[in-house]
Amino acid sequence: MFQNNKIILVLPCYNEEKGLLEIFNKKPALIDEVIVVDNNSTDGTADIARRFGAKVLFIKEKGYGLACRNGISRQSPDGIIVMMDGDNSYPVSEIEKLLNFMEKNNYDFLSGCRFPLTDKKAMPLIKRLSNGFISHLIRILFSIKLIDSQSGMLVFKGRLLKEILSFNPGMGFSQEIKIKAWTNPNIRSGEFNIKYSVRSGEVKFRSLQDGIKVLCDLFIFRIKTI
Repeated sequence: MFQNNKIILVLPCYNEEKGLLEIFNKKPALIDEVIVVDNNSTDGTADIARRFGAKVLFIKEKGYGLACRNGISRQSPDGIIVMMDGDNSYPVSEIEKLLNFMEKNNYDFLSGCRFPLTDKKAMPLIKRLSNGFISHLIRILFSIKLIDSQSGMLVFKGRLLKEILSFNPGMGFSQEIKIKAWTNPNIRSGEFNIKYSVRSGEVKFRSLQDGIKVLCDLFIFRIKTI
């Protein structure tokens, strides 16, 4: 619990048994519930999650956005949702810092900002460049000051779900949920600098193919909002 709010940690996962072990071993006590969304993994992701007392949701159709949406859309509007990737690249141990920053600044939605990187080995140069380019476009297209549009670590109040939930089934989910929050005048949104680490396990993101798809999704989303 945090300030009488239930804290729910949602972890979208595809073959993340190594990352999950690290996350559960460092998970802060204030987290009340962990939801692991198993996106048709072929390793021991689900077994490890259950071993540590997490609730497992199984989503057969693959897609980052599908996993995220299924994990967060079922949560109570009274709690605070923390979403992060299950690969141990995001700092689960810093969740309390984000919650304190969120409370202090009266934010409804908070995104973890990975830049400037504390460890440049954690993100390949091509991914840094594509992230910077897409984030720059988002700032221009939507007139918002979002630095890290592709961050996978989010903290937000459950009551926002109806207003910000994205239906993008792929990697574009991350940017769309942020854009919806940041452009909504009734939602106070911000960013908090976090440590980003080398992921545990196999890299799933395909820099060229996924980067192009995220860029195309961005322009489609912008056209829909005009």
